[in-house]
Amino acid sequence: LAKKWDATIRFDEMMGGITRARRRMVQRAEGDVLEVAIGSARNLSYYHTGRVTSVTGIDFSRAMLEVADGKRAELAPTPLKLKLCSSHKIDFPDNSFDTVVDTFGVCSFESPVEALREMRRVVKDDGQVLLLEHGAASWELVQGLLNRTAQRHVERFGCYPNRDIGRLVREAGLYVAVEERKHFGSTYLLVCKKSAPAEDDE
Repeated sequence: LAKKWDATIRFDEMMGGITRARRRMVQRAEGDVLEVAIGSARNLSYYHTGRVTSVTGIDFSRAMLEVADGKRAELAPTPLKLKLCSSHKIDFPDNSFDTVVDTFGVCSFESPVEALREMRRVVKDDGQVLLLEHGAASWELVQGLLNRTAQRHVERFGCYPNRDIGRLVREAGLYVAVEERKHFGSTYLLVCKKSAPAEDDE
């Protein structure tokens, strides 16, 4: 599956505008970057090498990391580090990264809030967490369809398409600074901060 993953989803992502959304989101990254659930490293070519110092990718799948390792040239000359690691227990100290990136991972995490809390923990106080996710729709009819087909989607792709991403993100303690919704509200582009900005004293 790992070696065929890019070919399996490339056409659907391109036709659905997901490729463009990946590029827009990932180009916001700067400094030392952690990409959670990097998978087959579909985002590598979108990083702005003039703003990114390094990219560290983690995934629980050794096979996916092997595919990612073959794409180092897409990020050059920026260094890429790859690590076998669970998203629920990220093996880095607090405040390690300027940017944390996750694309379409929250839908598949066994404990999404736990994973999001780990992202919040390892990002620096003035850093950012960039999330491109799919989940619960804002249109009732679309949400009904997602609910009816959720189990089949889980069995085929291993992800839950009807999770309330905004609620999960806030439950993890992240502050949503920028939020865009597409595809009847079922695609989320979120720029998150570790904490809400301090109010200016009057």
